Amino acid sequence: MRPFIFLLPIIVFLSSCTRESILKKENIGTIPIPGAMVGASVSPSGLKVGIYSGTGAESSTTLALYRAVAAMGYQPMALTSADILAGRLTTANFNVFIIPPGEDGTKCCVGKFSATDGLDKIATKTAIKTYLNNGGGVVAEEAGAFYSSMNGGTLDIYSGNYTNVTNQIGKKTFTITDANFGSGSQDGWHSYGGGYFPTPPSTVGVVAVNSSNQAVIVKQSYGAGRLIMTSFTLELRGDTELDWTVWDNWEMGNVHANSVGVWKMLGRMINWAYSGTAFEPTITETPNPAGARIAIVAQHTADGGAWPGLLPAVGRGVEYSGNIPLAIRFKDIINGKLTTTNFKVVTFPGGYAYGYKTGLAGYETNIRNFVTAGGGYYGICAGSFYTPSTIVWDKKNYDYPLKLYAGQDVGPINDIVAWPGYQSSSITYSGDNVIGEFGNVSVMYYGGGYHTIPTDVQQGAHVYTAGVFASSSAVGKANLVRYAYGNGHVALSTSHLEALMGSNTDWMYWDNYDYTTGTALTSAGLQSWNVMKAIFNNWLTIQ
Repeated sequence: MRPFIFLLPIIVFLSSCTRESILKKENIGTIPIPGAMVGASVSPSGLKVGIYSGTGAESSTTLALYRAVAAMGYQPMALTSADILAGRLTTANFNVFIIPPGEDGTKCCVGKFSATDGLDKIATKTAIKTYLNNGGGVVAEEAGAFYSSMNGGTLDIYSGNYTNVTNQIGKKTFTITDANFGSGSQDGWHSYGGGYFPTPPSTVGVVAVNSSNQAVIVKQSYGAGRLIMTSFTLELRGDTELDWTVWDNWEMGNVHANSVGVWKMLGRMINWAYSGTAFEPTITETPNPAGARIAIVAQHTADGGAWPGLLPAVGRGVEYSGNIPLAIRFKDIINGKLTTTNFKVVTFPGGYAYGYKTGLAGYETNIRNFVTAGGGYYGICAGSFYTPSTIVWDKKNYDYPLKLYAGQDVGPINDIVAWPGYQSSSITYSGDNVIGEFGNVSVMYYGGGYHTIPTDVQQGAHVYTAGVFASSSAVGKANLVRYAYGNGHVALSTSHLEALMGSNTDWMYWDNYDYTTGTALTSAGLQSWNVMKAIFNNWLTIQ
């Protein structure tokens, strides 16, 4: 397995714009205490919901899950196994912990959640059990539920088994059998990781069953805490883009009866995990911005791709720019869905570039045609490394097939922080009248590099440098570049403007601590988001 593989071009190296880090200091707490406690007569408010977003978590459903939790009035926060190992999974920090659907919807236990850099270290599993024993609540979906079961790995927090049914992918129906969770039937998404809970033990309560009367939502106590699990992916709503996910609409034919009902069920599960009472949450469907539709390539496979730990911040940054983030997968690009009719910009987030290379092998023309026809391409770290024909990693050259950029990306820059660490780095954004003058801005550096600048003849257009490194061995070298490509526009950033280190506004928790010391970081405000906003609105979405 490759524990933290996110940007390097070949599978045998660990290189990335992201990595889970083993940190050492307890969270000091930045989210208000929820307004309702156990036994309250109304639904709780302001719950702190930690969502596991590291190795094994499914990227294509990530934005929908965070969007759903936020619509309940709760605070979603991405955490990784590093946070768990550092002792941050506590009831003081998180009211509820979600183990989401698994990568590619696949069986949880071949790598995935059971990878040692996922949830399978003894210390990680002990911390989850301690969290439950101390009164915490856990919600697990699909492969997350499988991994939690007695036959699904070694977490073993559910006292029964899980049967994975891999050939029933699509929109399926479940019927609520526990009146405390509502009534009637509900459509929901069932992926490769879906299934059912066979013959639940007597200590387990059945909340819902499928059309074959098999349990698909179950609950049980665990120590002083509560565990509730489902074999459905309840965050996906197939008839709306309010979940910041569009591939599910295509899969469900844009028809999903009472789609808000799955969010309500997920909210009831969260509330039961928190207090033992399945209050129905009030869903506030915040309208999408009025701007352009931005495709977010949200898929991570065994080879790499978009790391789920960064996706919440990418979505939030796009929203802040006034545009609409919409998750798509490799399959959608392969099937011709990446068109200027559907989207104005495609964003390739940080992660591991090799996954983009293998996942879209032979279909690079679909991306180039999109940009040539007037679309925009925003590459972040690994998404930037994906664009040149040759990249340089650790002084070795690797060929890539997209060939959207005639220069090179060269990394890592180990004197900012040695790979595989992350660190705040000062980038100077000036000298480009399109992106604008922002001066020195603190931006997350996470295993990226710098751009070499091709000639106008080599690129077929002039490459403008909009941001340079303010220090390190890369001082003065390009961090952010932009250029025209056909009728479209490209912007490539080797750092993570979407990450607001020290703040939960970006829906990320793991980046609030210094990689080396574990010290809690202080937020630098929204400066990096303002640069990201200029990239989209001053360049990528213009005609």
